[in-house]
Amino acid sequence: MLYEYTAYTADRKTIKGTIDGMSEAMAEDALYRAGYQRILSLTAVRPKTSLRQLMPSFFGVKGQDVIDFSRELASLIEAGVPILNALQLLEDQSTSPAFKKIINELVNDLRGGSSFSEAISKYPQVFSSTYRQVMKASEQTGSLETGLKHISAYLEKQAETKKKIRGALAYPSLIAVMGFGVSIVLITVALPPLVDLFTAVNAELPFITRMLIGISNFLIGYKLHILGGLVVFAGLIGFGIRMPAVKLTFDRLLLRLPVIGSIILQRNMYHFCHTMGMLLKAGLQLPEIMNVVIPSIGNTVIRQALVELRERLIQGEGLSKPMAEIGLFPKLLVEMVAVGEKTGDLEGMVASIADRFEYSVEQRISRLVSMLEPAMTLAAGLLVGFVAISFIGPLYSIVGAMG
Repeated sequence: MLYEYTAYTADRKTIKGTIDGMSEAMAEDALYRAGYQRILSLTAVRPKTSLRQLMPSFFGVKGQDVIDFSRELASLIEAGVPILNALQLLEDQSTSPAFKKIINELVNDLRGGSSFSEAISKYPQVFSSTYRQVMKASEQTGSLETGLKHISAYLEKQAETKKKIRGALAYPSLIAVMGFGVSIVLITVALPPLVDLFTAVNAELPFITRMLIGISNFLIGYKLHILGGLVVFAGLIGFGIRMPAVKLTFDRLLLRLPVIGSIILQRNMYHFCHTMGMLLKAGLQLPEIMNVVIPSIGNTVIRQALVELRERLIQGEGLSKPMAEIGLFPKLLVEMVAVGEKTGDLEGMVASIADRFEYSVEQRISRLVSMLEPAMTLAAGLLVGFVAISFIGPLYSIVGAMG
């Protein structure tokens, strides 16, 4: 849900903006973690359906826009161009009206005395919590261009991983949709005229054809009821999954699924380690890093484990010991973190294990897809074949009777 907020920054400036959160408490917690000292107001915004919301890829700010912006801004600053001039150049070059407007407002905020990290904090839907924290740490160390390079590389890696996952699942999904679509067209469009023919010649229909005719009559006669039922069902699923208890149960079930559960766990561990490595490189302390990472984890079970890990870290137990005792974290991760704590190279260890998790996720997804492709192809073939046989059988009977 979207919330509008008014808050004080550390230097007592008033900032207004919007933030996404599953609940008001989580949104407020995210604002405090972003560095705001006091929340003056926090109000839920009633969602409005607009063309921009229905087609965000056409009207919103794309992830690639943010990546290009970060990389080009880093290059300009590194070349000695003042940040205000650099932002104005990027505003002129931007081809996205939505992003052009945001860059223009960043320029105005900087002219008004805000820092870059304070200015981008007004746009949490564009610049994530991780992005804002890296910029804040980079400003404190006087190396904004370095932080921009790190975050652009991080975002590019994230986008590449998502692209690979979507690409791997595209073909099985296409087969399923095409098989289902062809069957529906045959049942609802091609079958009714044939039924009239079968009736006219008093042909005796086999069981599968009668069953298919029953399905066709049901789909045609109750299409609005079926559509309404699907919409209601989808709405109930969407509403239920927002309830904490339901979401927790669902996420726990996902982690227990064979193959899929290990992919979800390792992908979240990859995100955790990759983000930690980047933020350590940017100069953030571990408690701050945990505050950034936790809200970005989608699975409730893993997020709860990270919350417990953060609390025990604050109590002085370190990382590897509570990780091992919580039991959710992979053994290899626990061992690598323990080595990093002993050698003082935690950044290098988590970056290394992040690469291993990324490779493992890609391999597991490839194996899953290699199992799905023949299964989906077979299922689609059987479905279309069943429909075709239901058509052909009576036609042969009619032709035989006429001969």
